[in-house]
Amino acid sequence: MIIFLVLLTHKAFIFKCRTLFLLFNKIGKPLKLLFRTLFFLFLSLLSKAQDQKIVYPHQVFWHKTEINEFFDENWGVGADLVYRSKNELNSGGMFDSHLRTSIRPWINYQFNKNSRLSISPIGYMYTNEYIGKEEDYLREPYYELRTTFQFFHHQKPESGKWMHTWRYRYELRWQEQANSDDYRFLMRFRLRYRLRYMINTNDFYENNTLYAAVSNEIGLNIGKNVTYNTFNQNRLYVGLGYRFLDVARIELRYVDRFRTRGSTGIEFDHGRGLMIGFYIDQLSGLWKSDDQGVRYSD
Repeated sequence: MIIFLVLLTHKAFIFKCRTLFLLFNKIGKPLKLLFRTLFFLFLSLLSKAQDQKIVYPHQVFWHKTEINEFFDENWGVGADLVYRSKNELNSGGMFDSHLRTSIRPWINYQFNKNSRLSISPIGYMYTNEYIGKEEDYLREPYYELRTTFQFFHHQKPESGKWMHTWRYRYELRWQEQANSDDYRFLMRFRLRYRLRYMINTNDFYENNTLYAAVSNEIGLNIGKNVTYNTFNQNRLYVGLGYRFLDVARIELRYVDRFRTRGSTGIEFDHGRGLMIGFYIDQLSGLWKSDDQGVRYSD
């Protein structure tokens, strides 16, 4: 990881990244093909288990706070804090028991206002798994260490109300195992597409903008420790957001998450509920009337 961060600061490395981004913008058809392939893979994996699959429904509440700061037009740092809760045995409310708490630092490099490369050197997650059946009470809580590489970019006409965003995330995950000093190591690739619509303005970065958003993300597990759950999950979000204080936003979302249990491959957790997100796109821009220096956020 240290070697990678040193490379990231090297001018030659940055030049290569810029070149890759220019090439990336010219391969729209292959990207569409990749997205379609992953989508049909998701459908095929579900259809294979259709006859014998067991789905455990859950009510969930998710919260995320994300804060970013940029030092110039390119370099910045950030952090996000996540809290999630759930009900148990499909009974009770979404706030009944703890599901996950996590914190991640980020190092960001902004290529231009339309694209950003981010690295989280190490993140910490503490999880109490879903309770879908009585046997789940025997599952021990565990923590996970995670290194994340992320690239996202967007497309928006200068005078249009629509904003398209694609995010690609690659994760290295070390999960604690009960009664063992060893970690379970696996990797995960995540692909997300999101569409925003500005309701009362034409600019996502204009203060007091009200917007609607819908997104879908597919996650695939990778590695020798992955057996029954190559398909990890599918996440769907639908919600509304509001920008205030120039660089702060709050979002209210409906979340629908369908996830494979790795122990059997035919059991799935289906969590549905509410998510509230709070975001500061650039901390130093709070309460400033002029435009923020970096006009892009995830």
